[in-house]
Amino acid sequence: MAFAAASAQATEFAGTWTLSELNTSDPGLVVNATKTTGSFDIANGVLTASSPTTTINLFDLYTNEGSIEKDDKTPLPIQLTFTFTTPSPTSGGVINGTTVGQETFLGVFQDGVLNWADSGVTDVNFGTNLSGLLTIGVNGGAFNTGLFGLDKGKRAGLDVSATFDWVNDPTSGGVPEPASWALMIAGFGMAGATLRRRRVAVAAA
Repeated sequence: MAFAAASAQATEFAGTWTLSELNTSDPGLVVNATKTTGSFDIANGVLTASSPTTTINLFDLYTNEGSIEKDDKTPLPIQLTFTFTTPSPTSGGVINGTTVGQETFLGVFQDGVLNWADSGVTDVNFGTNLSGLLTIGVNGGAFNTGLFGLDKGKRAGLDVSATFDWVNDPTSGGVPEPASWALMIAGFGMAGATLRRRRVAVAAA
């Protein structure tokens, strides 16, 4: 008998995110963020089997430096942490990365670059025995790209977003498809009819 996946997840995902280890002074490429903390609340039923992902904007990353200097070419750490208030307990939710300045074509083009480890993806386990799985992916890339210098300021920064992907929810069970319900009911009817015939045959004997 075929069973379809539950149409909606049975878990709300809510909590806060925090951007830390941001290099805000020399040496190294000085970077800024429009926000360093925020909240998220993905209501029960937003993620479904047919639409398991949702994306939220986090912050813009940018630099106010005018050009790439030697010290800016050293990668420096940056960290993004997702802390959940619900569901509980959870594990995971930390993404590490680096920011660095780079020059290409002998310094003709200059920009800052945000690189995340593990392609910017972290696994979050939750629920009974931590058997549920939600992945969070964040984008990296170049920012403040300029010609013979940096195009400094927020308007040329990088918009960083997080995509939540519901992989498995232990609180969501399977529900029978309509066709399966019909087969199941028909099966019960046939079993009942067979049992009645057997009783009649035994009585006649």
